[in-house]
Amino acid sequence: MIVIIGASGAVGIPTIKALVSRGAEVRALTSNQNSATRLKELGVAQCVIGDFLSDDDVAGVIKGAEQVMQIPPRFNEHELEISKRCIDAAKAQGVTHYLFLSAYHSQMQKVAHHWNKLLAEEHLIESDMPFTIIKPSMFMQNIRVEWPKIIKDGVYARPYSPDKKMSVIDTVDLGEAAANILTDPALRGATYDLCGPVPLTHNEMAQIISEKLGKKVKTVHRDLEDWRSFALKNNWTDFAIKTYIDMCNHYDTHGYPGGNALVLKALLGREPNGYRSFIRNFIAEQAA
Repeated sequence: MIVIIGASGAVGIPTIKALVSRGAEVRALTSNQNSATRLKELGVAQCVIGDFLSDDDVAGVIKGAEQVMQIPPRFNEHELEISKRCIDAAKAQGVTHYLFLSAYHSQMQKVAHHWNKLLAEEHLIESDMPFTIIKPSMFMQNIRVEWPKIIKDGVYARPYSPDKKMSVIDTVDLGEAAANILTDPALRGATYDLCGPVPLTHNEMAQIISEKLGKKVKTVHRDLEDWRSFALKNNWTDFAIKTYIDMCNHYDTHGYPGGNALVLKALLGREPNGYRSFIRNFIAEQAA
């Protein structure tokens, strides 16, 4: 039994698809019935509706599991508390392998959702459980948020410099890599930085999108105050807003570079998807 905590998001879904395709038995902790229904449709054997902040709910979903994959919630002020609760519950129940989804450059202390993952890594190491840590770069699939405006207005707006290099990864590759780790003991016991083939600026991404769409797409450096207004209208917490702005300020100054696809290639046993192939597939999915 493989338990996935945080199963219904950008990483959990492709990981589940990859696991189910090879016959693995998956149990998932999710927060609501709609999500549970979707996970069942994907082939999840057991869906437990519960709260990451509940000791009993977390312990209950882990009971009897051989492995746990934990995917922390994004921009959540309770992230470290949740991670420690999951790690402690897994240790208490004798889990034989713990796969933790951290972040590329988790050592960035000024960006809270990175730093909290580094502290969770420390807690996991000190748990004395067998573990693997994967640290993916920016998701190519984040384009979903901007896609309606790209199609409507030909504008790709991001609240940081479009000239800085960003390491990116296709979450299809990320999910497959995670599934490979969970089903092949030879891949466990390491910490992996994961990214696609070539770091790109958002200007370069927009050029690729333009080529594949057959229409001009331009990048726009969105004002952070404009983004803050959007976040407030969509009920982001104060912590989430501050953390996101801190991240954007970091990207604006430094980008998100340092990419090398060698590790991901080794885990997949093939070349990782590049941005061109991702955009081509993404456009086809949207059309379908």
